[in-house]
Amino acid sequence: MKAKATKKPAKKAVARPAAAARGRAPARKVTRSTVKRAAKPASKPSRGAAAASRAASKAKSAPSAKRRPVKKARAAAPSKSVFEGIRVLDIGHIVAGPIAASILADFGADVIKIERPGKGDPLRMQYQHKGAGLHYKMEARNKKSVTLDLKSPEGHAIFMRLVKVSDVIVENFRPGVMEALGLDWETLKRANPRLVLCRLSGFGQYGPYAKRRAYGRIGEAFGGFTYINGTADGPPSHSQMSLGDTAAGMFAAMGIMMALYWRDAQRGKKGQVIDIGLYEGLYRLIEQQIIVVDQMGEGKTLRRMGNAHNYTPYVCSFDTKGGGHFSVSAATMKSAMDVLRAMGMDKDDRFNDWDRCRENIVEYRRLSTEWMAARTVDEVDEAFQKFGAPGTRVMSGADLIKDPHLLARDMVITVPDEELGPVKMQGIVPKLSTTPGKVDHAGQKMGASNERILGGLLGMGKAEIKALAARGVI
Repeated sequence: MKAKATKKPAKKAVARPAAAARGRAPARKVTRSTVKRAAKPASKPSRGAAAASRAASKAKSAPSAKRRPVKKARAAAPSKSVFEGIRVLDIGHIVAGPIAASILADFGADVIKIERPGKGDPLRMQYQHKGAGLHYKMEARNKKSVTLDLKSPEGHAIFMRLVKVSDVIVENFRPGVMEALGLDWETLKRANPRLVLCRLSGFGQYGPYAKRRAYGRIGEAFGGFTYINGTADGPPSHSQMSLGDTAAGMFAAMGIMMALYWRDAQRGKKGQVIDIGLYEGLYRLIEQQIIVVDQMGEGKTLRRMGNAHNYTPYVCSFDTKGGGHFSVSAATMKSAMDVLRAMGMDKDDRFNDWDRCRENIVEYRRLSTEWMAARTVDEVDEAFQKFGAPGTRVMSGADLIKDPHLLARDMVITVPDEELGPVKMQGIVPKLSTTPGKVDHAGQKMGASNERILGGLLGMGKAEIKALAARGVI
């Protein structure tokens, strides 16, 4: 048996020191004269002070009530992920909007991917394998798929309920579509003043071209990228990937983070609209194109140079023996000398000075091309690494999926998928040391999270959800 705890005698109350001694003013030095002054009888108290004194004496004589111990406030535990507690409604399609939401989902945001019933995101139709769209599997990873007809009154009402419990909406319709759906900014912010609305469109929400229809390649062409991409004597060329979409989507993700930071950390307390044109991401990334024309004239506008570079002679890519390709990029004279050493050209005075190399660029590229063509890509890579020269073999997807460096950095990860089983895809970018992000699953089947979101989040019953499905609302 446990011994009964004996009650300790109550300690006598210790009188609190005067205000001056509690830090509000410096305490006076105690002397004989101050003691005498303190011993003098106090002046007659006021009526209010006397009443307070009587109340205090009654309280002392009354039986003391049992007090609860005061708990010390504990500091909130840090979030397990960057965007824990942030809910995002992704009503975008194809790439631009969805990739912005995908970046947030990688770092813990609760992203609800809303798709049109029966049709879904058109991205599901690209790179089909065993009935599943492989591009969608990557783009929609970590997202919860919900089908909802935003054009129907019931679908609109359900969406507005989701708006009230969400932080962000991402959309990439043409300007005017959200307004036609009854989802204009005024309506949305009335429902949720803290909402952040991210809007991606071909040319932005205003301006002479705002109503034009556009996709990623149009963003590439209008943003200046296509004009400078291609061989010097050939036509402008596009990329095989959606650079216009992805560059804009990355800026959109940054914009969302900025808006959330201002709302929460900076105590702005309310949401705002983010407006991005598909051309604007690449336009911003080609940093020199406007200032060069402004200061040097239209005749100096950036032009196509193929694999070479206008102002950097030690930048180019080459064919190697056996069909490989090797890319070289030396941006300083020190790194350029390492490139020349790797190719045995560092003693040639035509090339070991920046300006002289530019003057003799045709001969330099001829000799470099011959040197590369006489060696396999492995031999070239070995020579470059021997001297610490900046260069790399040109990698394909087939090379990347098995590359030891990517595997060591978890840049090729295996993710569970309900349709295909384990699938491999790119890892998380960027690498955060404390909150690194993670991928729980690939893109879900269409509507896979209907019951979880409509039932679990909005509190709908199974019968109600079944009826909505029967009416084509979900």
